Amino acid sequence: MANTKDKASDPQDKKKVTSQKTINATEDASKKKMSTSEVDLDNTTPKEVIVENDGQKKSENIDEATKDFSQLTLIELVEILQKKVKAEQWLADDKNIKEIIQTFDSVFKLEIQEKKEIFIKEEGNEIDFYFKPQYKNTFDQVVREYKKNKRTYFQEREQSQKLNLDRKLEIIESLKMLINVDENINTIYKKFKNLQDSWHKTGPVPRAQSNNIWQTYKHHTEIFYDFLHLNRELRDLDFKHNYEEKIKIIEQAEKLSTIPDVLKASRDLNTLHRLWKNDLGPVAKEHREELWTRFQSASQIIHNRRQEFDKEYDNILEENLNKKNSILNKMDEIKNNPPQNHNNWRKIIEEFNKMRTEFQSIGQVTKKHSKATWNRFREISREINREKNQFYKSQKSEQKKNIDLKKALISEVREILEKDDWRSYSNRMKNIQKDWRAIGFVPRKISNKQWEEFRSQCNLYFERIKSGYQRINKNEEKAHQKKEKFIRGIKSFQIPSKLESFKEFFDQQWIEYNRLGELTGITNSKNIESFNKAFLALIDKSDMDKNLKKEAKNYIRFSIIKEDENGLSIEIQNTKRVLEDFNSEARQLENNLDYFSNSSTDNPLFIDVTSKLNKLKSKIEKHKEHLVGLKKLKREVSARSVSVEEESFEGDIDK
Repeated sequence: MANTKDKASDPQDKKKVTSQKTINATEDASKKKMSTSEVDLDNTTPKEVIVENDGQKKSENIDEATKDFSQLTLIELVEILQKKVKAEQWLADDKNIKEIIQTFDSVFKLEIQEKKEIFIKEEGNEIDFYFKPQYKNTFDQVVREYKKNKRTYFQEREQSQKLNLDRKLEIIESLKMLINVDENINTIYKKFKNLQDSWHKTGPVPRAQSNNIWQTYKHHTEIFYDFLHLNRELRDLDFKHNYEEKIKIIEQAEKLSTIPDVLKASRDLNTLHRLWKNDLGPVAKEHREELWTRFQSASQIIHNRRQEFDKEYDNILEENLNKKNSILNKMDEIKNNPPQNHNNWRKIIEEFNKMRTEFQSIGQVTKKHSKATWNRFREISREINREKNQFYKSQKSEQKKNIDLKKALISEVREILEKDDWRSYSNRMKNIQKDWRAIGFVPRKISNKQWEEFRSQCNLYFERIKSGYQRINKNEEKAHQKKEKFIRGIKSFQIPSKLESFKEFFDQQWIEYNRLGELTGITNSKNIESFNKAFLALIDKSDMDKNLKKEAKNYIRFSIIKEDENGLSIEIQNTKRVLEDFNSEARQLENNLDYFSNSSTDNPLFIDVTSKLNKLKSKIEKHKEHLVGLKKLKREVSARSVSVEEESFEGDIDK
């Protein structure tokens, strides 16, 4: 018996026992393939990498990953690139950064080619061509920064991963040393737990060694747990804990099948696999296969849903591609059949802009066709713009002729206004207006300016007719000069800040102005207008409250105009004319809204037209109120004039 005890306690025999257990544990691990299955499952997760060896999360963001950067301008691409390169998580966005760089290079090549073609067409020497805008310099600088950061990061990561590998190899060696150590089992177990903590706290290792070192660690961990047969109760307690936690993980995975958001379910499943793999130890051998099979089944449901989602998403991309190609074909028809006159070009441009808006509102297309589709869109747009520019370039001589004809008519109207017998040109003025309308196309910017000038001169002529304008005599000329001098001096006045005091001050100045002599016709109206403007300017510069300024201006306007019956009539006619123009413009905008009857109210053109119409309606209401006030004042002035005449007549009777 003594000999038996001694033999059993022999260290060599202990080594043999441990060695046999190691062999058995290895065989069990090989049969179950538990660890390998876990790794394989992670590797088969569809379209999503769970954890990189560098420890950075790279879960896919569908909206960002599928963003069509080719639809952005070059400046917008540079701005986005700057933000992404300088962002804290720039490495996780590496895919999009590469896409932006590739897109910029592709589009900029087309931009250079276009600029070069224009340079050569304008008789430039090809060898002298140079085009490098500031945004290209900025782009190159950002790319250099990005590449430098990336080199630095990977160098540091490589060094860090090598150190982590060495540390994990040391941990494995320490695990091996725990077996057959002649110490208290509780002490050994504490050392084991410390080694586990160190393992999990140690960062990633090089990818090439990642799986092997994990399998080695897992293998020796299981050997250690088998070694704990010396204290089965402690081992079983740990097994029980791991079992309960893995059951919780499985239940969570099974619940994911009810989540409507497939992408969220897929990301959550990846998290559960990470917990299963890295944070929990083994369970009792009899439960390992059962738990893993159940977890794998729950995972497969999510994987299948993700595959269906990806398939459906691909169908949407394909449908968007068909829609865009349909629009591009219509654009091609326009490109191949350019219009031959201004009116048709205007219609075509409007139609083409609608197509552009519709094209850009369509969602993403398959990545395979994204660049080709966008390049085709850009090329068609460029070609149509070239055709349009060529057409209007050929029209420049005709346009210049039309501009000169309109200039001549404006000059003729001015000459008529300067003639002593200007009244005799009434018929000619009507013919001038007809001639104006018969003149052909003039660019809008120039046309609007010429029209304003022409209209103001014509209005001045016919206002003279209505007002009974006459050239002033010598006596009126003296009064005119005095009044002009008085008006020039108004700008030096210091006006009271209180409304009632201001009214008294103004009334006094108005009386002083009228004492300087009488004027008639248009000359009187112009002098009064200058007087009015001078006082309005004083109010704007004063310290009056905003509301008081408004009241003061109204007081001036009505105080002056009620003394000038001719000016009051002109103001009424001008207000009516402005109202007619506003109403005409409003009707045109309302007609334009009919084009959007089947369109979304989110359409930018619809929003713009609606905004303009609402602003115009507000102006119409204000001018209507102003016209009502003017007419009321006209009635008061007329009634006052009649009253004065009656008083004068009655006085004659008394005499």
